[in-house]
Amino acid sequence: MKNQPLVVWPDHPWRRRATAVVMALGLLTSAGVLSYVGIKDAFNALAYGGRVMGAIFMAAALVEMVAALALWDYWRKRVLRYSGEAVLMGVGSVTGTNLMFLVIQIEGGDYTRFLWLWIGLGIWSAWALWTLTRQKIWQKIPNPKSVAISAVVSGIVGTAGLTYSQMYVPYSTPVKVPFGVSFGSPTMSADGAVLHVPAHIEFRNTGSVRIFVVGTMWKVTGYPTKFRTEGNSMSDLKKQLSEYGGTLRHVTYSPSHMLGTGNVGSPGDALDPGDDFSTDVTVDLPLRSDIGRVEVSADISYIRADRCKLGNSYKASAENSWDTKGKHTRDAPKWVAQPGNDFYRHHSRIYRSSEMLNLTHAGDYATAWWVLPQWWEEAPFAKGDTDPYMTVSISRDPEGEQFLSDPEQEPYGMKTMWTGTDRTIAQLLQAAKKAPAGTGPDRGGNSRQE
Repeated sequence: MKNQPLVVWPDHPWRRRATAVVMALGLLTSAGVLSYVGIKDAFNALAYGGRVMGAIFMAAALVEMVAALALWDYWRKRVLRYSGEAVLMGVGSVTGTNLMFLVIQIEGGDYTRFLWLWIGLGIWSAWALWTLTRQKIWQKIPNPKSVAISAVVSGIVGTAGLTYSQMYVPYSTPVKVPFGVSFGSPTMSADGAVLHVPAHIEFRNTGSVRIFVVGTMWKVTGYPTKFRTEGNSMSDLKKQLSEYGGTLRHVTYSPSHMLGTGNVGSPGDALDPGDDFSTDVTVDLPLRSDIGRVEVSADISYIRADRCKLGNSYKASAENSWDTKGKHTRDAPKWVAQPGNDFYRHHSRIYRSSEMLNLTHAGDYATAWWVLPQWWEEAPFAKGDTDPYMTVSISRDPEGEQFLSDPEQEPYGMKTMWTGTDRTIAQLLQAAKKAPAGTGPDRGGNSRQE
């Protein structure tokens, strides 16, 4: 007696083959996506948990590829004992991982072209499960309960790993960046006309989280001042508060003079734990002037390297608003600077901590602007001078027009800090007379975070 096949299919071969082909396409498509994301994250994710998730995605892709191979047997003679079980596990893997991508996409609130892929795979998953149910696949699996338990456990482990790597670790680990400015011991020039004023800008990473520098600026400003025994009027107090962010009852400020400015480190630099970008500068202050106070201040802006990273092009992206002869050629967006003001900037795409998040969230761009405002009537700085400032943003477009709100920027861990301190000319002169050579800077100064 001749051997009979284990399964005698009804006479619908083309329908059976079409079902197998469609099911294989879904499995291989999902496996391709998971392989791409898994390899990227396993070797390049910014957090350890993200790399673990990458390895899990690679394992899920392998399960789905094995399931695609098992289809050849399951939709033909079903010679292999576990082909049905392999197909079911593959379809379950597609269902679980695709649901995870879809939920993350919806939670992020961003539209990307991959949304249609998640929707398509979701429809495919529903159809594949319905088709396998009609085949009564559970009755053909030796241990259906163990398969169900394995699927549930895998889903819980995957969800827990995702939550730990993408939410808990990046949001629970604090960034410790001591940041401050101070004056050193000034010295007098030989002719007594210039006071050499050292300034120290401290910028270190003493925590355990790497950061990327979006932008920095230090600035030394001189303020002509007058002392009023009777005190300033209320209108003067209000003006000082609006222009300088503070007021002194018996001191009147005049338009300022910029004495020096520059960067602390380079935009785009990575500051690893233990690294130090602190710097010292010496500014020459002409004593035969009406300057009565000197302020040293600094701004820094950074993002957390366990949540995102700047594009490799950020460092080399510097561009300015003037030509080789210094002529103004372009304006910044109005929210950055007034028309006619010169600027230079760095900008690039900003990438999230894992490829999974990059696929499910819209692309954003980080930009740092350094602006040199030109004088206008009622300007807080002297005519013919300037008062540089830095502003940073994360936006939806390369030009920085549609910038994100604070809650939308929170996942990147961007923080901008300001610090400053000032001294009167009398204090600096006294320090120049009394301080012995080699005296280090005092550590005065206050800081503010935004």
